[in-house]
Amino acid sequence: MKLSKVLAAAAAFGLAVPVMADTLELRVVGDGDAASVDGSGGPVNVFIQGRIQSATDDGLALWGANLSDAGVGGADVTSAVLDSPGGDIDQFKKNLGLTNPAGYGGTAIGGDLIQIGGGQNTIGNAGPTLFPVGTVATDVANGAGWVNLASGTYDASGEGSDVLLTLDTGFANTLAADTGPVFPVNAATVTIGGALEITVGPGLSLEFTGVASTGNHNANGTFGGGDLDISMDSADGALVADQTEPRQFGAAGSLSVRVDFAEAIASGSVSSNPALGSLVATPNGNSLDITFDAPANGTCYSFDLTGTAASGGATVDGGSADEDFCVCYFEGDINFDASVDFLDRGVVALPANFFNTMDAGGITGPQVDLNRDGVMDFLDRGVVALPANFFNDFSAATCP
Repeated sequence: MKLSKVLAAAAAFGLAVPVMADTLELRVVGDGDAASVDGSGGPVNVFIQGRIQSATDDGLALWGANLSDAGVGGADVTSAVLDSPGGDIDQFKKNLGLTNPAGYGGTAIGGDLIQIGGGQNTIGNAGPTLFPVGTVATDVANGAGWVNLASGTYDASGEGSDVLLTLDTGFANTLAADTGPVFPVNAATVTIGGALEITVGPGLSLEFTGVASTGNHNANGTFGGGDLDISMDSADGALVADQTEPRQFGAAGSLSVRVDFAEAIASGSVSSNPALGSLVATPNGNSLDITFDAPANGTCYSFDLTGTAASGGATVDGGSADEDFCVCYFEGDINFDASVDFLDRGVVALPANFFNTMDAGGITGPQVDLNRDGVMDFLDRGVVALPANFFNDFSAATCP
């Protein structure tokens, strides 16, 4: 091979004639050059576009860039299928042009696509069996209009959060002359423009909007200063509500919690730590109804909703932590002063309260069936008075 061809081949992949550099702009868009598309229904079209404005050279000789998800979910984007859109851009792909070994669509590394793109046959290789063997196309991407350099599809419908397809580490060369068969090239400056946002559901992601107690214990709202903390893990997109409610058990049997979401729920999944018996999650419109056997006194339970899916396809994933919300259960704090003490015994013993619903101090809800025999009666007073229970103060118990 002639020395001129060797030098031109080296220049095509980094060495350059020192002149004023052209600038290649790159961006990722959807159909109609949209910057945001709805991906909840399945695969969407993706286009990597480029343009060289105020060009001094004769068009693009080589280009490349990496593709990744810059969104909060950090999705694996290696399932994206990208190729040349045809026409002059075919001269950049193997065998007409040169690409990395995996091809024009990039190499899958660590969830990203590395070095999408390729270069033209600027070395003037005549073939017939070795590559590159193509004919150099001049004036590619020169001008103000965006040109599709790569096109394809990506399916983000199974992701738990929106995907932001973003380019980085771009590189490019431009043709320093329009005569061949060997074309000298210049290194170009590359700037990265807009990214493509792919939304995955009507709420943009599967997010919590609230957690409330329902059956068999106080469901009448939030009370400050009590013993039951409900918290939600923001890693799963939850809106942390800091709900605090002193909550007592009702009659013996199962209890329930309702979790509300921003969109309709198609299927539910739930586990708890520590484990609870008869733990079931049932979709109910935009909510998930969770029922379980009466838990241990003074214990805080972390609930994990990983796998719960919305009708739009978004799911609750593990995020950076497993707990999605936490509930603590307590017996014995009858007067809701965050302490199990002598005053609770006095409240139970008062005839005006003993067989009735409490409504003192703005507190509503059932009186407590402390011995869980299905009725509120004299035996409950005995449970509070027992030395083993009477001074057992769970007010310091907190969620993780």
